[in-house]
Amino acid sequence: MVQPNDIVPVFKYLEEWNRCISSRYQRDSLYRHGRFDSCSHQFSDLKIVLSAKIKSNEAEALDMIANTYYKKNLGSDPANSPTAGFIWKLKNKPGWDVLESDK
Repeated sequence: MVQPNDIVPVFKYLEEWNRCISSRYQRDSLYRHGRFDSCSHQFSDLKIVLSAKIKSNEAEALDMIANTYYKKNLGSDPANSPTAGFIWKLKNKPGWDVLESDK
């Protein structure tokens, strides 16, 4: 039985790979790192997720997704963002709240 989209979010990983191969991302990678990104992590994640999608055992599919590059390094926790701490300060509580001392 194929896993539903709320268990195995194929489009999230497809969008992540699509973002990586986009010309804007590649331009930014060339500017920041001096080389193009091969997007091999995102492509490997996409293959893993497509394999997890056709698993009949839900726990096995979730275990496969938990071992992806996206879950370990990017999307699961904002602190794992490659720009966290460099471009902005991470908030403990996300939102647009303005502190009284900042007014």
